[in-house]
Amino acid sequence: MCMNFDYLVADPTGNITVLITSPYTEETRQDMIRQAFALEPDCEQVGFIMPESDKVIRLEMMGYEFCGNATLSAAAWHAGRLGLEPGEECTRTVISSGADAPLSVRVRRLSEDTYQGTVSMPVPEVSSYRGWPLVRFDGISHIIVPSDAFTPEEAESAIRTFAGELDVPALGMMLCSEYDELINSDSQLSMFTISPLVFVPGSDTVVWEHGCATGSTAIGRYRYSLSGKNSSTEIKQPGGIIRVDAGDGQVFLTGQVRFR
Repeated sequence: MCMNFDYLVADPTGNITVLITSPYTEETRQDMIRQAFALEPDCEQVGFIMPESDKVIRLEMMGYEFCGNATLSAAAWHAGRLGLEPGEECTRTVISSGADAPLSVRVRRLSEDTYQGTVSMPVPEVSSYRGWPLVRFDGISHIIVPSDAFTPEEAESAIRTFAGELDVPALGMMLCSEYDELINSDSQLSMFTISPLVFVPGSDTVVWEHGCATGSTAIGRYRYSLSGKNSSTEIKQPGGIIRVDAGDGQVFLTGQVRFR
């Protein structure tokens, strides 16, 4: 079914995100998601945004998962829509699917179409799965594995199996080039390179993402769990670099988003 609806395209570190602003019903929701992927071939994920007030916006992702990049994008769009000028800053609250509490996002407008945002992320739980680090948010979990652990085809198959075993709403596999340094609690390395693969069962999508905010947060939080010391970690992904600052009971993610 072909539908007419309004949407915007956000580019947070290459993680191309379509955010639909038109009303929807449960009957039309899946058709809108499928059409968004068709209309924007480089789209990696779809969400729905619904402003609730001048400072609060609601975000619902395609598989009811949580996404840090979409959260940043929703806050930036909302701030710009209500008149934030280049050089100015403001704070927005995002009520997101997959997050058990509202999230605070500090937004700075850099230019006409580019924003920088810092998201106060949910603090995930760190454990292990099959001998690899496992970092769990309420709305998505991430396994951190060595970059050579799987071929791309093996990874795409394995992530479906792992998601079923873990029974999670969404699962990321962060293939890390500096895996040995990452799991070494004494490592002084502060930049890590990842290739993010994300499976969302609710939309049956497996995507090699150009940028993954929650996956980057997982790396930063895992580093903190090893040392117990405040850390600032830069995560290099195909789409660019995200910074994660992790400390006692708090994790902040900083990145940029550009609107097309």
